[in-house]
Amino acid sequence: MIRLLVTTILLMLSVIAVANDDATAEALSALEKQSEPLPLSLEFSQKKQLSGLPRPLVSAGQLDIRKDEIVWTTEHPQQQQLTINRQGIFEQGNEDSVSGSDTIAQLLLAILQQDEAVLKQQFRLSLEQNCVVMVPEADALASVIEKIHSCGTDRVELVELFEQNGNTTRIELSKR
Repeated sequence: MIRLLVTTILLMLSVIAVANDDATAEALSALEKQSEPLPLSLEFSQKKQLSGLPRPLVSAGQLDIRKDEIVWTTEHPQQQQLTINRQGIFEQGNEDSVSGSDTIAQLLLAILQQDEAVLKQQFRLSLEQNCVVMVPEADALASVIEKIHSCGTDRVELVELFEQNGNTTRIELSKR
């Protein structure tokens, strides 16, 4: 009886593992369809809803995505330029990165550059309609981020970030 129970449990676990592998493969296929050759220039419109505020914070500008960095230029409501690379996030004219930004910078690079290897390592990936859903695997990241959506059929059109504290960020992307 115990042998039958153990065999049944092992069979169920292997079915779950195969289902997870299939979901990851589907999500990676969708990411591949969303990816575009670099360098890439896009316009963005961002809405950040902070819990406790009645209206979202809205900004707009352009992104220049290259192999080794992203230049994030906010034009509205005020001008600001950030350079994002593996060393961190740098404000225009500042040689020092924003404190503790290296991990966030690497994550942003992986998402916006559609770096499948990094995304597969850092997240559990699945597909919901035309969105790749990324749920953090590491406890440190999972304590801050609930999930991230990368949506679009033949390119990334929308990135949504859902934080554990209830804050959400919605970034709509379009070609210039």
